[in-house]
Amino acid sequence: MRPAFVPTELAGLVLEWRSGDKGWEGYVMYADREGRMVMEWLPAANLRPIKSSPQTGSAYG
Repeated sequence: MRPAFVPTELAGLVLEWRSGDKGWEGYVMYADREGRMVMEWLPAANLRPIKSSPQTGSAYG
């Protein structure tokens, strides 16, 4: 996720989706650069999925 005012990407969690006048938006929770938790609606264009390997359900990956 990359809010418009932040020059780097921040990890966050999408809690909810909605369809707005300008397209889809995600209600996102993330920690800002000072460590404060922020919850806000962001345009879907500002969000991207994380890259992770699939989980197999075992302790060995």
